[in-house]
Amino acid sequence: MVNAIQHRARTIRFRNAAMVHGFVMFWLMACLCFAPFNQAILPAKYFFDAANIASRFGYVDGFVRGESFDNTALFYRLLLLSGSWQVSALVTAGVFSVFVFQTMKLPERFDRAVLHDLLIFTFTCIVGSVYLAQYSKEAIVMLIAMYFFGVSGKGGAKVIWVLVACVYAAYFREYWFLVVAFYIYYTIVLRWARSMSAVLLGIVIAFLILAVAFQGIFGVGLSHYRDIVNDARTYDLDANTMIKPLLPTGGIALGWLNAVLQFILMFFPFPLLSGNPLYLFFFVVISSLAIRLYRITRSIVVSRGVKRGGRQFNCLALVLSFVTIQSVFEPDYGSYIKHLTPMLPLVQYVLYMRKWTQRSESESLHLRAG
Repeated sequence: MVNAIQHRARTIRFRNAAMVHGFVMFWLMACLCFAPFNQAILPAKYFFDAANIASRFGYVDGFVRGESFDNTALFYRLLLLSGSWQVSALVTAGVFSVFVFQTMKLPERFDRAVLHDLLIFTFTCIVGSVYLAQYSKEAIVMLIAMYFFGVSGKGGAKVIWVLVACVYAAYFREYWFLVVAFYIYYTIVLRWARSMSAVLLGIVIAFLILAVAFQGIFGVGLSHYRDIVNDARTYDLDANTMIKPLLPTGGIALGWLNAVLQFILMFFPFPLLSGNPLYLFFFVVISSLAIRLYRITRSIVVSRGVKRGGRQFNCLALVLSFVTIQSVFEPDYGSYIKHLTPMLPLVQYVLYMRKWTQRSESESLHLRAG
């Protein structure tokens, strides 16, 4: 009788695993097939930057600081991908698929967490086949994120990653200097925090540091660079997900408060709830992801005896840093998801930190019983 029950349990696990594996392979193959043809299907507004980059092929001879589109065009040419956007799309989508597969753990049974993992996986595949399967600066970020994933559990190798990320900041996006700096900051916060309140306080302090630095060094508020971009797009019909300040702007205090509120909205984008089903889907995915990340972060800081320096820990610190800086610079939610796309495999990996969640819950029960 016992053997029959065990055999039935193994059979159910095998069938569930086969279903999950089939689902994963279906989406990976579907998005790979879609990638070379995305420009023929999607609206042109998704490919403005790609067209800008392609227009510079053959006119750039060397990397120049601050010339991000020229440098990106040269990057693709050096990789021999400038001759065909279909080939480039297939290559970058293929590399991203490998990255996604590396950062996921295929489950053997269904539960709510697994269903949510598959939702995040599906979302990652879809946006990857759109935003990475084109000429884009995000393809370089994808390589940086993949390298980070490979070395994030190794102390000495992370120093090389910091140097690589700073080179990218110098030649492609200067705000990555801040991403690197606040990645280091969040590793310290997560390492020493013993409650979720301490982590939230660390996030609030991060924006205060940014507000003081922007005002003191550049003489501008935190929203200055976002405002420059959005002021030029006020009447642009394609800019319908523009990020606008919730409070009046001006001064350190208001800039700080607006940035903290925008950080929350990066995870719970209520301004997108306008009836558009695509925006609703985006809201559901990002909001559910935020709830899981909150629980995982809480599990890290309250668990005792957990090593706070492994790969998942570092991925969480980088994700927090990246969203913090995006809260300051992103002009709209469309750009946000585009820039977040190469980081989504790291988010996906963080979601598999169930061992901390389970340990935290068991410790909590033990403390209550005591």
